[in-house]
Amino acid sequence: MKNTKVIEGKNIQPVLWGIFHGLNDLAAGFMLAAYTYGNGYSKSFLFIVIYAVIGFGGQLPAGMLLDHKRQLKPFAMLSVWLLPLAIVGYFINAETGIILSGIASAFVHVTGGAVCLQVHENKSGPLGLFTAPGVLGLTAGSLLGQFGNGQLVPVLLLAMVTGFFIMNRSLPAYKPVKEPASEMDAHDWIMLSILLLMCFRSFIFDTVHQVAIAAPNGLLIIGISAFAGKLIGGFVADAIGWKKYVYISLPLAFLLLQFGKENIYALGFGIACLQSSVPITLLLMARSLPLHPATATGLSLGASVAIAGLPVYMFMDERNLTNGFRNDTLTALVFIVVVAFSVLLIWYHAKMQRSKVSNADLI
Repeated sequence: MKNTKVIEGKNIQPVLWGIFHGLNDLAAGFMLAAYTYGNGYSKSFLFIVIYAVIGFGGQLPAGMLLDHKRQLKPFAMLSVWLLPLAIVGYFINAETGIILSGIASAFVHVTGGAVCLQVHENKSGPLGLFTAPGVLGLTAGSLLGQFGNGQLVPVLLLAMVTGFFIMNRSLPAYKPVKEPASEMDAHDWIMLSILLLMCFRSFIFDTVHQVAIAAPNGLLIIGISAFAGKLIGGFVADAIGWKKYVYISLPLAFLLLQFGKENIYALGFGIACLQSSVPITLLLMARSLPLHPATATGLSLGASVAIAGLPVYMFMDERNLTNGFRNDTLTALVFIVVVAFSVLLIWYHAKMQRSKVSNADLI
């Protein structure tokens, strides 16, 4: 009976963490949108940047700390309590709530990702269950932000209930993510680099904002498309193989994002194809860093977005996000250089980790 409970707990954890991830991002989207509605864009821009730095950039140090401690339960408990604390803090002081929400987001992402990597080895479908609700929650929160702070009360209650179920279930033992023998060769590293490039979602924010504003319900369509892409893509990749799936989805994403800018539904389908690579990227990154699953999560879900935002913040006119970039060529150049450097750094770190694993096996 005890073993059955453990297996059941393992199977349900991606669903529970996915729900909690969605609630976390819904609360964050609501706070940022409500703060913008109440204070205007010029004042709220600073806190949008602060949230992005903490919530996305903070995932990497949080993941490294988790990998160092190698204890999922205290980090899960911290994640479960940080979100309600952020919501309560927002009712007291909006700025404090936004900052706490960024901290909560960093820990929820890396802890949930590490848990899902532990309970379902070498499967991208459960990772899709975890990652998909986030973008839908962020979209819903952004739309609900105009209706008053009372909308956060049911989010607070749902977060507490979901957190209770997460802590009441068995959390997995902390162990390295196994890499299938002879799967990741030099060619696969090229594919992984392309996946990382495609997953830098901030780089297409100018297109997304333009169309979302121009089209009725454009933002909602884009959010649903990203949700469906992550959710479906992970399971389809498991069914037909991630390489075959990537060769189908990425060309479609490139074509639809390039030629579908004037059509919200074509753009939505392109974003679905693009976002479907996120669970695969997370899985491949974890295989490349088998001793550091939480760090791999922080790199895939957090650092990529934070790095992609650098050229945006450097060269975009902060007075109006929808006016486009000041210098498209320079922005693209900085983006490519940052991506190339990041890929080389990740490759070198993964090579060192593989050497450590090989030496440990010999001993």
